[in-house]
Amino acid sequence: MSFRNPLLLLLSAIALGVVLLALATANFSQFGKGLFLSKGADCVGVIRLDGEISDSGGQFFSSQSLSDRFAAALGEANSDSSIGSVLLVINSPGGSAVASKEIYDEVAASKKPVVAYLGEVAASGGYYVASGTDYIVANPNTITGSIGARATLLNYAELFTKLGLRTDTIKSGELKDIGDGSRNLTGAERLVIQSLINESFDNFRADVEAGRNGKLNKKLFASVLDARLLTAKQALSAGLIDGIGSRRTALEKAASLGNVTVEKGESPQECELEEQTGLSAILGGLSSGFAAQIAQGLSEPRLSLRYQ
Repeated sequence: MSFRNPLLLLLSAIALGVVLLALATANFSQFGKGLFLSKGADCVGVIRLDGEISDSGGQFFSSQSLSDRFAAALGEANSDSSIGSVLLVINSPGGSAVASKEIYDEVAASKKPVVAYLGEVAASGGYYVASGTDYIVANPNTITGSIGARATLLNYAELFTKLGLRTDTIKSGELKDIGDGSRNLTGAERLVIQSLINESFDNFRADVEAGRNGKLNKKLFASVLDARLLTAKQALSAGLIDGIGSRRTALEKAASLGNVTVEKGESPQECELEEQTGLSAILGGLSSGFAAQIAQGLSEPRLSLRYQ
């Protein structure tokens, strides 16, 4: 009896350790799925927005859209009591108008303060997202701005003529094959596409004005609506950003806005939300990712609106 009780105690301790380890591993390094945090730790949640903003899984490695994964990450930060605020690190030239708008809306609706740090480039859709945050810090060498929308169509009509090829289209309406690369756009088609671009641009501008309410230099802001690229100093003059500094500058601002406890002489603690990078995540997203890429190539219409 004296032997069996210690053995039972030892086995129970081992079983408890295995359970705790499994719980910690299940939540580690999954973008928007969980955080690996010490209980009671105050920190700034860090979310990265890198590369082109896409409305698909992208790169074959995820079945979720970027906006869905971003929403999950931000939702996790908002629901975790140990996170006081969010630092959004942006290195993006923009991309999908739809995905940019969806991410902007998530940022603007955040219950906790969000500070953006603009890295190498945060232009067009990249800046669109940043404009929904509470405070924007740009690196002195950041390229930003490019507030505008575009649609690019490939025209291979002359190539078809040289090769002796042509396409015959049977359609139900005069504009059904708008954007067909085998022929030139008509004047009526160009007007239709231009109207789409104009409305998309109006949405972009309105959201920037809402996000930067009271901070914009109206005269300078109007002058940069030709979609020009801007330096950090130019963006600051126009009121597009709040300050110029380093990533640490942005981190400390986020900690201040979120009342995050910071030890004297130390940097604010960071809680990073990262996309799962294990083999299972890669294999799990392969089939759906390929399907999304193929569907995008085959789907109608042949143009999409871009903030890029």
